[in-house]
Amino acid sequence: MVAKVIAVMSPKGGVGKTTTSVNIAATLASLGKKTLIIDANLETPHVAIYFGFVGYKYSLEDVFNSSVPVEYAIYKTDVNNLHILPSRVFKGRGDGNARYKIINLFYQIQKVERNYDFIIIDSKPSYDVDFVKAIRGISAIIVSVPEITAMIEARKLNDELRSSGVNVLGLVMNRYDRRIRDRVGEREASEITGISNTWIVPEDKSLYSALKQGLPVVLWDRKLASSRAFFELAGSLVGE
Repeated sequence: MVAKVIAVMSPKGGVGKTTTSVNIAATLASLGKKTLIIDANLETPHVAIYFGFVGYKYSLEDVFNSSVPVEYAIYKTDVNNLHILPSRVFKGRGDGNARYKIINLFYQIQKVERNYDFIIIDSKPSYDVDFVKAIRGISAIIVSVPEITAMIEARKLNDELRSSGVNVLGLVMNRYDRRIRDRVGEREASEITGISNTWIVPEDKSLYSALKQGLPVVLWDRKLASSRAFFELAGSLVGE
């Protein structure tokens, strides 16, 4: 059995895409699923920071540049069942060429997909779905915030993914605050984006406190509203 591969995507930065990726991955691992998270945002990679993961020798750039096999750039984290394939936060010589080879990510995934139940890909903010659609059986989650303009951009990305044959599992609406009257509601988000399934992640300052400690919020405090939202999301992915 091969892993279920999910790309976490957004058309623009600053909406909590990486926060969503790392918390989904950490939650799946805590539910007993063997999980690999790949930082495919080669321009501004931050996945490793969320795990306090520093000093790694090899990265996805080295894999794309044929310096090492993909297995050499995959590391265990402090979370049981969770491995990470990071990109390099501070770029080295020759790393810039790797971003043009992202289209070949499917080939690297084929080498390791039988080792995992889930592979979560944190992609760069973009409408470009070429590398995503090349991955066999991949699904996508779109991340946005409850603003009209953000929802419109999410609709464009949803249309692009669906036209490319990629199954969109749902929309994550981050920073949701019920006290703000002009926010986009769940029903309105569905109407604008064309995505019927929506997960709400409430506004939570603890996300930043957890990041300072090098932890996804689900590992920082499982009782927080945002943590419960991520557990609900991950539970739906595994059918619980």
